[in-house]
Formats: sequence, structure tokens, C-alpha cells
Amino acid sequence: MKRRPTVNPFPALFILGFAIISLIIILYKAPVKHRPRPEGVVAFVIDDWGYSLNNLDSLFQIDRPVTLAVLPHLLYSEKISEKVRGYNRGYDIILHLPLESKSGKASERDTIRRNMKKDRALSILKSDIDAVPGAIGVSNHQGSRATENRETMKIILEELKKRNLFFLDSRTTPVSVCGSISAKIGLRYAERDVFLDLAQKKDEKQYRAYVRKQIRELINVAKAKGSAIGIGHDKKITLEVIKESIPDIEKENIKIVPLRKLVGRYEK
Repeated sequence: MKRRPTVNPFPALFILGFAIISLIIILYKAPVKHRPRPEGVVAFVIDDWGYSLNNLDSLFQIDRPVTLAVLPHLLYSEKISEKVRGYNRGYDIILHLPLESKSGKASERDTIRRNMKKDRALSILKSDIDAVPGAIGVSNHQGSRATENRETMKIILEELKKRNLFFLDSRTTPVSVCGSISAKIGLRYAERDVFLDLAQKKDEKQYRAYVRKQIRELINVAKAKGSAIGIGHDKKITLEVIKESIPDIEKENIKIVPLRKLVGRYEK
């Protein structure tokens, strides 16, 4: 009986091993594709909630982080807070605190005014915070006169610090003292960069165009500064334009984040 010739496996194993090592080297050296880092981030804040529930459906269609600034003691203030927290999609609630303005517009109930006694101001502030369940921060409603007054704002901001609430300055005056006080007492703070919808445009087409232009400005600020905060109002058109603008915002490599991500220590 003839013996089968012995086959030497070494050449085949050598070739296989060489191929495996070559593949490992190629994969190791191949560039790894990462998602590009965002050029900037933006946060949307929508003011003046509490008068009705009319625009909640439009809000929820945005499907990105949004912060609602809710006025206290209105018919739907608590209901809005309850519905938004129940929605559980990363939306946040802050108190939209009525403060004295220079405009002479009709004030909200229990507006805090400059030169108001400390006990009275604190009583209103505490009542307003309790009226907006789940609030993680506070912003000023109007307030162009009050936010220029150091004594008044020191009372308010020190109380927010005690309660671990941040402050968003709507910047209704260019000479607000809120930033410097926040820096001094170590309060978490942010300020508005762009108002999205304050122009009085009666024509819907013009109004939509104006909001789109302001969102464009928000993107530009975010690219220049790294972040930007835009404030709009509880208006159906504003909410619709924000939703429509999301693809354009994200195409520009701008990420939409919750306001709380942009709140930090204030630095001049």
C-alpha cells in the first residue's frame, strides 16, 4: 500500500497569516469616520405661556429641546407645566417672572417693582415660583426698569441662588445689572442673544420671513460665539417656522440643545 505524500501546511498557514496581518494593518491605518463636531449650539426659549393651551400641539411637533417660560397665576399656568412635564421629551419649564418695565404696558398680576420692600418682593417671588411647578430656572418678563436696578435684582437673584434656580436675562435693556450680580454671587446665568418674533408684522408672509431671518441671525451668532439663545413667543407661526427651520439649522452643523446646557457662571 502506497503512503500518501505528506503535505507541508506551513506555506498555506504563512499565506493566511500574512493576509490577516495585512488586513489588520490596513484597517488600523484607515481613517475612522467621525461625525463632525458641531460648529455651534443653539437653544430655543418660548415666552408667555399660560394664557391658553392653543399652541401646545405646534410646540410638540418641533421634536427638539425647547424651554417654555411660563407666566405665573394665569388660567393655564399649572396645566401647561403639567402637560409639558408629562410629555417627557426633554422640554423644560422656567418661570417667566413679571418685572417692572419702562414701556407703561399693562403689568401682570403682582409685578415686582423697583423700590418695592424686600419682604414684599420676596413674597411675590416665592408665590410665583410655586405657581409654576417643575420650573428649573427663571427669566424676566418685560423688566426693562427692574433689571437696571441693582437693589431689586440682588434680592431676586440671591433668592434664586438659595433655591438652586438659574436666571435667564431676556435683555430687555442693554444696561441690565443681572450679569454682574450673578457673577458676584455665583448664580448660574445666561442671556438672550436674538429675539425671534418681536416685529409687528400684520401680513403672515412677512411675519414668517421675519422669523426665518432672525433664526438665520441666531445661526450666525452661534457660529461666531459657539452658542446662542433665541427667544420667541407663544405664537403658532413662530413655532411652525422653528419646526420648518430645523433641517436648515442642522445642515449648518448647528446642534439644538436645552437651555440648561448653556447656563453657567457669568464672565465679563
